[in-house]
Amino acid sequence: MVVIGHSQGGLLTKLTAIDNGTRFWDLISDKPFDQIKVSPETRTLLQRSLFFKPLPFVKRVVFISTPQHGAILAAQQWVTSLAAKLVTLPQTMLSGIAQAATSTGDEKLTAILRRPPTSIDNMNPNNPGLKILASIPVPPQIRAHSIIAVEGDGPKEDGDDGVVAYQSAHIDEVISEKVVRWNHSCQDQPEAIEEVRRILLEHLTTPDAPSPKLAASNY
Repeated sequence: MVVIGHSQGGLLTKLTAIDNGTRFWDLISDKPFDQIKVSPETRTLLQRSLFFKPLPFVKRVVFISTPQHGAILAAQQWVTSLAAKLVTLPQTMLSGIAQAATSTGDEKLTAILRRPPTSIDNMNPNNPGLKILASIPVPPQIRAHSIIAVEGDGPKEDGDDGVVAYQSAHIDEVISEKVVRWNHSCQDQPEAIEEVRRILLEHLTTPDAPSPKLAASNY
């Protein structure tokens, strides 16, 4: 399977390819996960939300305009404060965190209940969870590709697409990187469509091949 994600969907795409161990749980709790006392349903919910391992059928991933290291607007405090007033976590997730907080007395979990994180929080360059995700490379057995939008004709390294800077979208472990001179919504542009087509045709010929150990090709 090839998994393709645009923007924040690219971060979800990465979660299909990595093993994060206990790092996300350790970020929100000082109590070992196997020591919390919650219902079996809550334990399963928390495991599915915070512990990720590579899906065995995912052999290739494609990131399009993905804020690997955060988005531009998400770094502004007024944006995240507004989002916090408009967005709430699903009740099942809040109930699960409340159960875990009650069973452990963990102040970290209690703080999440007071101010649940939003998807905009999770794209803040300073967000600890995003930093953890960025620190985990796509493993070499899964081939990774990037399509990065950059507006204008200036140096790509200094550019952005209006939402994500090139320096945020760029990661070293990809085997190809295509820069499209467009805004953040580049997924419907002919260059981006043709690049996805090229990757899919390449995958047809080498679906199970390990990722070669070489730097990204830029073109």
